[in-house]
Amino acid sequence: MIHSIELNINPAGEGDMDQKSLSRLGLVLGCFHSSLRKKDDQTSRYLAALRNPSIQILGHPRGRIFNFRLGLTADWSQVFDLAAELDKAVEIDGYPDRQDLSVDLLRLAKRSGCRISLGTDSHGPSQLRFMDFSLAAAISAGIPRERILNFMEADQLLAWASELRQN
Repeated sequence: MIHSIELNINPAGEGDMDQKSLSRLGLVLGCFHSSLRKKDDQTSRYLAALRNPSIQILGHPRGRIFNFRLGLTADWSQVFDLAAELDKAVEIDGYPDRQDLSVDLLRLAKRSGCRISLGTDSHGPSQLRFMDFSLAAAISAGIPRERILNFMEADQLLAWASELRQN
């Protein structure tokens, strides 16, 4: 079993939990949950989050929700390039109202070579079926299987996360 958490990160890229607690977890998914209606470029926010040593995966990156919130904008090539350089992952959130990242952005992520995590943003067991949307987006964007965390063996995944913490 892999213990993980969705960590709330503020616009400065800092988490809302202490490092000691996070270090006992297998994976930490860092997500923005505030200031999600900003219209100006948020690249620096994303870069700060990726540089946070506690975070291995940047979750529901844009923070969009269809017919409710447009989501944040950034220089996505720069964000994905840093994720690739740091060997971190970005999430495809398959929740139907989010479907974040879009296939176009996933193609940019593929060119950068960053890792991808398939997620559902589920809040109950019945919503786990949203994984199909994440997988469909990855297939549509041509993301290679070896770049997707969900296809790693558990020991490989934990070794990857542990290595990131040490860098």
